[in-house]
Amino acid sequence: MNRLPTPRLLGVALLLALTPAARATEVPPQFRSVLIDGQANLYSLADSTGSGRWVKLGESFDGWKLASFDPVTQRLTLTRDGETRELGLADGSLANGSTPVAATVADADALLEKMRFEEMIEKALTTQQNAMAKSMQQMMGKQKMSDADRTRMAEFQQRAMKVMIDEMDIPGMRADVAKIYAGTFSAAELKAQADFYTTAGGQAMIDKQPALQQRMAELMMPRMMAAMPKIQAMAAEFAPPPAPPKPAATPAIEPVTEAH
Repeated sequence: MNRLPTPRLLGVALLLALTPAARATEVPPQFRSVLIDGQANLYSLADSTGSGRWVKLGESFDGWKLASFDPVTQRLTLTRDGETRELGLADGSLANGSTPVAATVADADALLEKMRFEEMIEKALTTQQNAMAKSMQQMMGKQKMSDADRTRMAEFQQRAMKVMIDEMDIPGMRADVAKIYAGTFSAAELKAQADFYTTAGGQAMIDKQPALQQRMAELMMPRMMAAMPKIQAMAAEFAPPPAPPKPAATPAIEPVTEAH
């Protein structure tokens, strides 16, 4: 007589039967972006809670292994326990595996407008000019120079910087920068950046960037100057050795002739 399965066995059988179906309904990670560094790409994935990190091919995230990436369709293939999923970028720039919509110069120029391009460049140049002036003053302080010579050097630096800024033609440079942006980013990527710069955080970045650059320069300059002794020693090693002195010319000996 066959024995009826116990409730425990029925529960185990039901669990085994439902597990594949349940796992099939699980949401795979969200594919946010890809960072191409020329060697091993990095892929930004996020779980259902929004927590994410950068992952390489062959690594796993949230139980899913990154199997392959198609650079043409920009779709990422994930595998887990025999199941395969293909993910497109979550920013909406891709649809049905198609390539991103190309950006136009007008798209890029709209972004530069939100970035307050001319103001940003002028502030950056002013910050650079102040940093150069401070560096020049420190350099002149270590040299024996008269006050008149220091004044002349400072005036020359200011005039040279003004010539450089005038020659840059910031309004004209904006058109060239827009072309570079349009050739680098997709339309969706430019729009995402433009949306960011309309936020309070984006405007704060524009306003505070010059001061941030100034502080970064002050942080980096002493470290760069500390390396100068090593660089000077390296330069001495690479300098060609002095040419050996030429041997002194031997005076010609006149032949002696006998008198007849």
